Amino acid sequence: MKLFNKLFALFCLAGITSLSVQAQQQPEKCGFNHAVEYLNQQNPNYKQQINAAYQQWVTDANAKQIKNDKSIYVIPVVFHVVWNSNNSQENLDDSVLIEQINVLNEDFRRLNADTANMRPGFAPLVGDGQIEFQLACKDPNGNATDGIVRVQTSTTFGGGFLPDMASIAKIQNTSQGGSDAWNTSEYLNIWVGDINGGSTTPSLLGVATPPAGLSNWPANSIPPELTDGAIIHYSAFGRNNPVAMTTTVINGRTVTHEVGHYLGVRHTAENTFGGLFGSICGDDDGLNDTPNCDQSQQGCVTTRNSCTDTISGAGDLPDMVENYMDYSDQTCQNSFTNGQIGIMRSVLQNERNGLLTSPALSNCVVGIEENNFADKVTVYPNPSTGIINISTTEDENLKITFYNGLGQTIQPVVLGKNQYQINKQGIYFVNIQSKTASVTQKVIVK
Repeated sequence: MKLFNKLFALFCLAGITSLSVQAQQQPEKCGFNHAVEYLNQQNPNYKQQINAAYQQWVTDANAKQIKNDKSIYVIPVVFHVVWNSNNSQENLDDSVLIEQINVLNEDFRRLNADTANMRPGFAPLVGDGQIEFQLACKDPNGNATDGIVRVQTSTTFGGGFLPDMASIAKIQNTSQGGSDAWNTSEYLNIWVGDINGGSTTPSLLGVATPPAGLSNWPANSIPPELTDGAIIHYSAFGRNNPVAMTTTVINGRTVTHEVGHYLGVRHTAENTFGGLFGSICGDDDGLNDTPNCDQSQQGCVTTRNSCTDTISGAGDLPDMVENYMDYSDQTCQNSFTNGQIGIMRSVLQNERNGLLTSPALSNCVVGIEENNFADKVTVYPNPSTGIINISTTEDENLKITFYNGLGQTIQPVVLGKNQYQINKQGIYFVNIQSKTASVTQKVIVK
């Protein structure tokens, strides 16, 4: 597999409508050329040097796939909710933020219900990343926190057909109407807000920065305007978001995708123009277990095989629309490959190892409450023939939400207090939330 000499597509766009007829019908997922060119203006050698750095990651990841490292890495997260005074809908409820953490944990541990949709040919190539996420319980000063920062602002961020990166970056700075990052070596900072200048048709869904500090990473390759972390448009966030985009299904995978970039993983292909100039099969991520593809599709077309290649033990596989780093719809994404997992775990062991020793999760009351709450909740029978009971020792009223394998909320038949009926076979999730904790369990209906 070849590496095309353009790299790190970390700015994910949804609406490069002039690129193709298909993009006019459904927004383009990622248009990284804007980010690469922006960074290359700051450092003319950016593309070439970053490509060398990524190639080293690829080499290491391909070599480490055979290792049996079972340790679970836990990443502390802080959400910066920056909402404009003119639109209170941007101030997403805590429940949406908590549910996004649940999605990350399901996706990176491969506990998501829609893994059942994985085509058999890909099954040997994917796995459990053994990476988990938890809202920080200590701020940088050692004070107790819920890991959520809320900032009301009158500033407008971003906007335009071609996103204004310098304007978007203001959301990361208190002095410019946003919210300052917490120590980026010890926290995964995720900003949530309107990064499309108030437009009702967003052109940008998210942005994430690559790991810095690699020995062969060029100095000052990331412009000072861009703070380490991820930025997500508020309507492309979470899976229980009441103001989610209506033009495409949003089930939390925008953040999964961006965190993949944050942990060093590229798109399965780096062709940003959706096949406008024909198939570009050499424009690849370099990993041995992600099928080569020209990335020209949107949607979930499982019959498409845009490029020919040979994967060890599997042969020539079709385009992997199930991959979180593909351009496919969120409804068909459900897995990372073992090679991608190798890169992310290597980054956590090295370039981002401060996350694993961060005091942000020291003696977390929230974490203890979550674990205790999980012990107090029972979902039975499981598997079930359709009748699902939820018992708990908690006296308070609980918020119970069911999701299908696509991450969409469903409304089961209510038979009684904490007793429900689902009439269709499949794999589901039930989220049980108290005032202080939340737990999600998988439910199988036969």
